[in-house]
Amino acid sequence: MLKFIIALILHLIFTVQVLAKNDLNLIIYDCNCVPFENNSPNNAKETVLTQILGTLLDIKDKTIYPKILKNAYFDYTNQEYVLEMKENIYFHNNRIATLDDLEFSLLRHHYATGGQIRKGFLGTVVGINKIAELNLKKYVRGIVVGIKQEIPNKLRIKLENPDPDFLYKFTNWRFSLVPMEELKDNLLDWKKYPVGVGPYKVLEPGFQNGHMRLLKYDQTLTEAADVLNIYTEVKKGVEYDISVIDIHPGFQSFYTKDPVLQLGLTFVNANELGNNLNFRKFIQAAINSKELEKLSKVYKSVNEDIFDLNHVNTTWGTRRFKLEYNPSLAKIYFNKIPKHLREKEWLGTVYSGSNEIIGDKVYFLEEIKKQLASYGFKIKYVIFNDQYLPKELAEKTAFDVGYYKVEPYNYLYRFARLLQSAQDKYPRPLYDAKLEELYDNALNAKSRDEKFILVNKLNNYVHEKAYWFPLVECGRGIYYNPNTIKAISKNENDLLFLKVDEVVMK
Repeated sequence: MLKFIIALILHLIFTVQVLAKNDLNLIIYDCNCVPFENNSPNNAKETVLTQILGTLLDIKDKTIYPKILKNAYFDYTNQEYVLEMKENIYFHNNRIATLDDLEFSLLRHHYATGGQIRKGFLGTVVGINKIAELNLKKYVRGIVVGIKQEIPNKLRIKLENPDPDFLYKFTNWRFSLVPMEELKDNLLDWKKYPVGVGPYKVLEPGFQNGHMRLLKYDQTLTEAADVLNIYTEVKKGVEYDISVIDIHPGFQSFYTKDPVLQLGLTFVNANELGNNLNFRKFIQAAINSKELEKLSKVYKSVNEDIFDLNHVNTTWGTRRFKLEYNPSLAKIYFNKIPKHLREKEWLGTVYSGSNEIIGDKVYFLEEIKKQLASYGFKIKYVIFNDQYLPKELAEKTAFDVGYYKVEPYNYLYRFARLLQSAQDKYPRPLYDAKLEELYDNALNAKSRDEKFILVNKLNNYVHEKAYWFPLVECGRGIYYNPNTIKAISKNENDLLFLKVDEVVMK
């Protein structure tokens, strides 16, 4: 009876809040599927799940501080990282969160893939390979010896080598608390809709007809919108406040100073052309990214002289290289490509969450096609909507065109997709022992200075082998209605993800 009364009171509280709501309308637009499904575009998942799941840690003034967690630190005595939970953290389904939930949430993606996941996530945790060795698909407490529960509220994590940037991983929604009972057996998709401990909870019926409503769950956020409406299609009569795509005339734009998004070409291993070094070197020399830069107000060419690029944490980054645009050299490489390959029309694959290509990418693609045509190389673009490049397209693809995250606190993230452990099988090289070794060396660096050196060695090797070709990059872009929004965040310099609870409304 008491549980029923409590539930009724909570329902009445939420009902009153909805009636007295202060709505914020957000449009994703480039997503024709359920925006929080595993196969949905990363931009859509990130936008939705950051609001619902929240993050264990956050960045403020370029320094880590606890968000969902009570504390997080490195225990120098025991050489372990410690994650400390707050008392009485409740999921949106009203169940209290436990240490099992925290351990499961950190390892969820490893269980979901049987351990076959990018090494860069938690790859240096002692014993993490046990999940793959046993091909475990369900959570088992303590199976990873490097993760220990310390009752009542601490999780201790031991790495093969202390990683000075390890805690930055937990500023990402991917590692936030999730209740395992709300997930399907694959541990990636939700039975109904996402459930977490973040600032907003999903209201019934969840996502429907291109729309979902979220209610403010954290009542300490007095200045945040009471109700968040998320749309994946334009609705008549709706005044939008925020967009993650630049499609609204009159909206103002905000971009972070540091680059977080990079457009590039990745070569595939499923055909003779993609495995031909002369072809990859031809592309490297043939495309002038400075011409692409002219087509956009916000994207800048990555064609720079060598310098040290310090990311948001101002501690380390990767050394850049001067891109080798050289028409004369491009002709030499082009003539070295077997005739039957260079005379064929090839595909350029482009992932899209919808049935069209939008934004600056449209102009970039046409410029790339035009530049390559000047050498006699023919290409046409095709869109695919699967999470990973299908084999039937990969066999006909010259290169895959896509946006890639330049994680400011986890620069190895983008290199991990070139490894044999990457789940996307085709946009990566055939097995390269040196590539794997260079990655592992950087992953297991014993200090930040050593890590900087080793990441740059990896970066230079990838460039030498032309496994991917970076073109242009920009900061995180968010677009907002100046009539309703004053600022995207009070701490815009630290903005890794859009966090609606930090949006300053008028």
